[in-house]
Amino acid sequence: MHMYFKATALLYTLTVFTIIILLVGIYANIYLWRKGKAKSLHHKLHYGSMIKALILDALLQAQLFKQNIVRWLMHFCIFWGFLGLLAHTTFLAIMSHFLSPNLSFTQYIFLGPGRQILDVWGDLWGLILFIGIAIALLRRYIFKAEQLDTISSDTTAILFLLFISLTGFLSEAQRLAALDFEPYMRYSFIGCPLASLIRSMPSLTINYYSIVWIHTLISIVFLAFIPFSKMFHVFVSPVEIALDASEKKD
Repeated sequence: MHMYFKATALLYTLTVFTIIILLVGIYANIYLWRKGKAKSLHHKLHYGSMIKALILDALLQAQLFKQNIVRWLMHFCIFWGFLGLLAHTTFLAIMSHFLSPNLSFTQYIFLGPGRQILDVWGDLWGLILFIGIAIALLRRYIFKAEQLDTISSDTTAILFLLFISLTGFLSEAQRLAALDFEPYMRYSFIGCPLASLIRSMPSLTINYYSIVWIHTLISIVFLAFIPFSKMFHVFVSPVEIALDASEKKD
């Protein structure tokens, strides 16, 4: 049972290849990181300080909020928007390929109210990610904040995220436009209006499987790209922040 997109052997192969590259990149980064963090990794850990720093400074990014609200909003939206969409995709993959379609929970997710929750989940985190990307584009290329030094890898990462966000919304809209309207579709609060526009203008119709493949390919290439870009810092910084907070207690 599949909710949005039936996987193929090619998709499985590309996913495994991407995961291998991702793990190799993570290992290389951790190897170098541990050399620079030798002191932090060998002193007695202060778990209370680590948990506090992890929640306030890593997950909620409170220090950045105090420094600059716009920068905080940008980082917060990109960080949580991407993780929210990744969790959405991972959850769907597990439900589609590892759980029996006869389970009551699987039926609830794919045929019952669960699909409405997933529609809201996908559109909400997609919107949050898009807001973060829009702020990043404005700060780097329109208003050109003085403290920013934009390099090619920054542009590449932002473009990846922008195309992931746009093709995600477009694939959802095309999926809904190909179906007869049903009330539950309103829970996809971005996809549904776009689908209505597509229905009213048939020239905007794109084969759903074509656009979802484009979205999927961009997403898995970006995952493989993360460990070799500055984006990797976004995901390892919570660990660094927690260890630094513990080290200050020594």
